[in-house]
Amino acid sequence: MNAEIQKLKSLQAKDGSFQDSFGKPSVLHSAIILSLLCKASAEEDLREIKNRAAEFLLSHKNKQWEFGESLLSDFCSLSALVVYDKKVINGSALAIITKRLTEIEEKEGGPYRSPEGKVDPATNAAIARFLYLFEVELPSLKIFIEQVDETYGVTDTEAVKIAKSLRLTQKNEDKGESPARFTAEEAHIMKLIYDKFDGRMALFPQDLRIIAKEAINKTIQGNSDKQMSMMSFYVKQALGKKGEQISDDIVAEMGLANIFFWTAFIIYDDFWDEDEEAQPKKLPVANIFARHYINYFTGLLPQDSGFPAFFQQTMDNLDAANFWKTQFCRTKIEGSIFYVPKSLPDYADYENKFKPASGHILGPVVMLLMLGYKINSPEVKNFVDYFRHYLIAMQINDDAHDWEEDMRRGHISTVVDLLLLDFGKKEGMLDLEKDLPELKKVFWFKTIKKAADIAISHTEKSRQALKSMGVFEDIKPLERIINISENIAKKALKEQSDSVNFLESYKS
Repeated sequence: MNAEIQKLKSLQAKDGSFQDSFGKPSVLHSAIILSLLCKASAEEDLREIKNRAAEFLLSHKNKQWEFGESLLSDFCSLSALVVYDKKVINGSALAIITKRLTEIEEKEGGPYRSPEGKVDPATNAAIARFLYLFEVELPSLKIFIEQVDETYGVTDTEAVKIAKSLRLTQKNEDKGESPARFTAEEAHIMKLIYDKFDGRMALFPQDLRIIAKEAINKTIQGNSDKQMSMMSFYVKQALGKKGEQISDDIVAEMGLANIFFWTAFIIYDDFWDEDEEAQPKKLPVANIFARHYINYFTGLLPQDSGFPAFFQQTMDNLDAANFWKTQFCRTKIEGSIFYVPKSLPDYADYENKFKPASGHILGPVVMLLMLGYKINSPEVKNFVDYFRHYLIAMQINDDAHDWEEDMRRGHISTVVDLLLLDFGKKEGMLDLEKDLPELKKVFWFKTIKKAADIAISHTEKSRQALKSMGVFEDIKPLERIINISENIAKKALKEQSDSVNFLESYKS
């Protein structure tokens, strides 16, 4: 890598630019290189190259956020700067750029034409990529980009190549969070977990084993923060020397039980929510997983430890909360018509968002009991609060992301509940086609801020509970989980603020 960095440094001019094939400083080439480097590591030398390239691009922009070469180079530069540092493009800048787009659109929503009147794939792919970075997708532009192929002819070979490259980048990012990647230590625990899974499923028919394996793989790889499989391992890490009393074998057993808990939870939830993912062949797998974690935790510690009673109460609360959700957080939906019930669900302190996920705390609580802490001790109570509050924050963030999908299914989530109150619809019907633009407006300018503030308040409570314990040598492995939910909520607040600034600038 050092040799490659030195090569880049030698190619970069004093002004931070990179040259084109004719040996001239090029905004387009500098923008493309900056975009690629922003995906690479954060080594100091590489950071210097990126900073200088960004400075070069910014030095070439005018008040209209044009960079002087072409429409293609303009939007490649804008995308590169967003990936480099999203704060570079504020609400006022977005308003200017949006006004420019409305002036050059071939038809409403794209595609867009160059000053010469040409509608080429590379420029439109660059525009689509820039809009995508701000979570904007225009259907007509998307259709145009998806049709990019060799039909544009020999003269457009380079444009087609660039367009396909930009489209591929966007498709890769469309997949959302990166799949879970494990360190060497985590991979060791995962191997133990898979060995235990194979042992547990050995006597079942092969077809069932395959479905079961696919189900846990989906849970593991879909959980990029890795807490569903690694939570007990992170607790052991945080405990330091005290954690050495708990073997990797026990940590792996708890990891498998937790994966089983979450996988069963997800499968059951698909059926409760009447999701398209609900498949009858998965139900026996969910039952096997549920029986496993119930049997495992029931027999793990003696009665006098207090844990069997704690486990029973946790499971009772979990089922009661799921019943409450299906009973009070669902409404009638007919086509696009959403029936607003007379009484909305009362989420109060959001405890019913924690309880369905509370099986997540079982392994970590057992670990403290194994080290001699009592079930009613301040340490265990604070540990439960640590989980309670960040899990609430995590699920409110999820509800904020999924509010439109939830409404289309007749689900009154925490955020849909807030949105209906903000919208002022106390009872009656909403047309999710006709009323959706206004619902989105209310969500973005009122509801998202409330939801994010609630999530952040719970992350603060979670962090306070964690720091008050005094049990851990290093809380960073556990605080990292809090930070993830907190950062998601803070990002939502930032985007909400930018949108307000954007509209104010756009109106002016």
